Amino acid sequence: MGMSDSRKPVRILVLSLLPILVPGHLDAERDRQSRPADPAANRNDSAGPGRSRFPDGLRDLRLVPSRVTLWGQGASQSFLVVATDSRGLEVDLTSQSRFSLSDDRLALLEPEGTGRARPFDFARDVVGVFTRNGCNGSECHGGVKGRGGFKLSLHGINPREDYRWTVKGGVYQVLSPKAAEPFDPRVNLKEPQQSRLLLKPALELPHGGGQRFERDSADYRRLLDWIRQGAPYGDGPSESRIQRLEVFPREAIMEPGATRRLLVTAFIEDGRGEDLSPEVLYESSDPAVIDVTPSGVVRALKPGQARVTVRAAGKLVQVRCGVIRQPLDDYPEVAGRNFIDDLVFDRLRELHIVPAGLSSDSAFLRRVCLDLTGTLPPPGRVREFLADRDPLKREHLIERLLNSPEFVAYWTFRFADFFRVVYRNAYVYKSWIRESLARNKPYDQMARERVAGQGNGGPTRHFIKSISGEVMRPHEKMGEDVRVFLGIRLDCAQCHDHPYETWTQDQFWGITAFYGQLTRIRDLSVFMDDTSGNEEQPEGPKVIHPRRRREVDPSFLDGSLPPSTGINPREQLADWMTSPENPYFSQAIVNRVWANFFGKGLVEPVDDFRPGNPASHPELLGALAEDFRLSGYDLKHLMRAIVRSGTYQLSGDLNSTNREDEVNHSRALPRRLEAEILLDAISRVTGIEEAFAVHEYVGGGTEPKGTRAIELVPEVTPSQFLEVYGRPVSRDSMPWRDYRSTLRQALHLLVGSTYTTKIAAKGGRVSRLLSAGASDREIVRELYLAALSRFPTAEEETRLQALIEGSPSRRKGVENLAWGLLASRQFTYNH
Repeated sequence: MGMSDSRKPVRILVLSLLPILVPGHLDAERDRQSRPADPAANRNDSAGPGRSRFPDGLRDLRLVPSRVTLWGQGASQSFLVVATDSRGLEVDLTSQSRFSLSDDRLALLEPEGTGRARPFDFARDVVGVFTRNGCNGSECHGGVKGRGGFKLSLHGINPREDYRWTVKGGVYQVLSPKAAEPFDPRVNLKEPQQSRLLLKPALELPHGGGQRFERDSADYRRLLDWIRQGAPYGDGPSESRIQRLEVFPREAIMEPGATRRLLVTAFIEDGRGEDLSPEVLYESSDPAVIDVTPSGVVRALKPGQARVTVRAAGKLVQVRCGVIRQPLDDYPEVAGRNFIDDLVFDRLRELHIVPAGLSSDSAFLRRVCLDLTGTLPPPGRVREFLADRDPLKREHLIERLLNSPEFVAYWTFRFADFFRVVYRNAYVYKSWIRESLARNKPYDQMARERVAGQGNGGPTRHFIKSISGEVMRPHEKMGEDVRVFLGIRLDCAQCHDHPYETWTQDQFWGITAFYGQLTRIRDLSVFMDDTSGNEEQPEGPKVIHPRRRREVDPSFLDGSLPPSTGINPREQLADWMTSPENPYFSQAIVNRVWANFFGKGLVEPVDDFRPGNPASHPELLGALAEDFRLSGYDLKHLMRAIVRSGTYQLSGDLNSTNREDEVNHSRALPRRLEAEILLDAISRVTGIEEAFAVHEYVGGGTEPKGTRAIELVPEVTPSQFLEVYGRPVSRDSMPWRDYRSTLRQALHLLVGSTYTTKIAAKGGRVSRLLSAGASDREIVRELYLAALSRFPTAEEETRLQALIEGSPSRRKGVENLAWGLLASRQFTYNH
C-alpha cells in the first residue's frame, strides 16, 4: 500500500459475505444459481445465504472476515475460507476457493467519510517497514547500541527516537542522550535515491544485514516516496496510528503437512480496522515444529507446540500452534472437578490428547503432603488413609494439611526463598512471614506492608543487604519488588532500553524514583521516607537518570503519574501494584504457586512476564488470577482450588497421546525434591535427625535439636549436602536453584554420611525394626510406607525378602534395602 495523495477523495466500500465456490462443486453451484427458484429444493439446501456446497465431511464453511469496510485510496482486504472437518479440526480452504463479487447489491458506497486519504504517520508507515524487514530486531539495529553506526528502538517502541537517528544521524551513547559524531543521516533529501536507507537494504551498498528488499519493491517505493516528500514525521491527526493488533486464527491445531493462512487486522485509534497481513513480520518460536512464510502462511512440520509472533510498528500479537500426531475420531468423555479442569481438559481435547487417569490414593497422599507441607506422611497415616473408604477423604486430607503447623513452616520456607530472608534480617523478617501465613493474611496486604514498610518491623528488614549490612540502593529495592510482586525483570533496562523486550530505561528510573526518599536511622534501625536527605540514604533523596542527567519524577510502569498528595510515595506504589486493575499482581503470585504444584509455571521462568514470553495457558492464568482476586487474595483458597482439581490429581501414566506432552498437564510429571525437602525426607525415613552446624562468623555452635532443613538460613548454616543438591549459597540476590544431576551428587549418594551414617545409626528406623523382631515382610512394608507412601507389590515383596535372606547378614540386607529406596527415583522425586 503506497502513500496516498491527500487531495484525492476517499472511498469507503462496505462488503458483505460473498459466495464461495469450491473446486469440484463449481458447476453444481452455477447450475443451482441459473435454475428457477424451487422452494422445495431450497428447503433441502443447507448451504444457506452466502455459502456454497462443499466436500463431504466438512461443515461450518465461512468467510473471514464476513463484513469489511475499506477506507482510503487503494485500501484492500484479504479473505480466508475456513471450515471444520469431521474430527473437529479447522481447515483452511482459501487456496481451493474462488471469490466473486456478483453484483452491486453486495457492495454499497456510503456518503460519509469522504475527504482526504489516511494521513501519513512515520510510526506506522516507515517504522512498519523497519519492523517487517527485521531491521529493528535485537540482533540488528534494534540492539542496545544499534549496528553499523545506525540505532533504532527495539521493534519500533520509540518512533520519535527512530526518526531522529534516521533523519539527523549520529552515534548512540549509552550514558548520554546526546548523539556522538559522525552525524551522517540515512536519508538524502537532495538525491533521495542515493539515501543509504535505500541503498544498503537493497544491497546497492555493502550491508551486514544482507538484502532486505529489492529495488522498486513496495517497501523501497514507500521509503523513497517518504524521502521525496521531505522525510516528514507526520505530526497531523493520530487517527491513522495503530492501537492494537488482532490475528485470525488466534490458535491453530494442525496435522503435519497442513497449512493455515494468518489474517492480521490493525485497529486504528479512531476505531477502524484495516488489513495488515502483508505488512507485518512473522516469526516462528520453533521452526522445527512450524514454519511461517513472509506472507503469513503457517506450515505444520512435526508434532509439537510453537507460537507465531506477529510484529508491526511497536505492536505484537501471537498465535498458538499445535501440531498433533493423529486426530482422534472418538475422544473420550473426561470429567472435571472445577474451573481449572474445564480449561485444561478443553485444551487437551483441542489437541487430541487424552489425559491420564486419576492417581492412586497412595500417590496422591505422598504428592499432596510434600506439596502442602514439605513432609512425607508417616507409615501409620498412610495405612489409615489407604484403608479409609470415605469418598471425600481427599478433600478432608487437604483441609487438615492446610490447617496444620507443617503447612505454615513449609510455606514460610517457600516465601523466605523469594522474599529473600537473609541472616541479617532473619529473625524479625521471617517471624513476620510466618505470622502472616499462620493468620492467612491476604496476599495484597502482605505486599503493601513490604513495599511501603516503615519503622523497624519485620517487612522493613528486607531493605538490608546480607553481606555488608548496608541499605539497598533505590534501583535494587525497585528491581526486587517488581520482580517479586509483578513477575517482571527490569534489570536490563537500568543502563539502556531493554535489549530484548519493550521495557525502557525511562520506565526503569521512573518507578525507581518511588524509593528515592527511603532512609535508615542507623542507631535505631528505623526505616522512613525523608525528603531532606538526612540519615542514611545511599544516593540521596533524588533519583538521577544516568543517561539524561536529571532528577526523575516517580511514574508507574504504565506511564501514569501518582497523585500529588504528599504521602509516602511507596504507599502510592503499593496501591498501584496491588490494584485489581493491575493484571500482573495476581498473575505473578498465582504463577509462583502453580509452579510449586506442577514443577513449572504457566509463565516460565515464573518471574519473567513479558510480551515475548507468553503463558502456556493464558485463559487458565487469567481465570486463576481472577478467582484469587475475588477470594480476597486468599492463598489457602488458591492452593485448595489447585490441589482439589482433577488436573493436579492425575496419575503419571502414559498413553499414545500424552507420551510426549510436557506442557499441557495431561499427566503428572515427576519433580525432583529440592535440597532441603530431600534432606528432611531422608531424616524422616531413617529416623535420625540432622545436626546443623552454625557458621563461625555468627557465633558457631549448632542449631537446636529437631531443626528442619527448611528452617535454615543459608548464610548461617553451611551444609555440604544442601549445597551439592542445589541450595543457593546466599539470598543476597533473588535465589536460583540448580536442579541438574551432578557427579558430586552421585558420589554423595554412594559414600556420603547423610545416607550411610543415618541408615546404620543406632536408634534409627532400621535399628528399631530389627530390635523389635519384625519379620522380613514387615520390614519391607514399613520401609516402603515410610519412603514411598505405598505398600510394595507382591512381586517386590517376594524379591526383596529374598534379597534380605541372601545377604551376608540380616542387618546388612535391611540396610541395603533402605539405601536402595532412598537412592531410587521414586523417593527423590515427587510424582
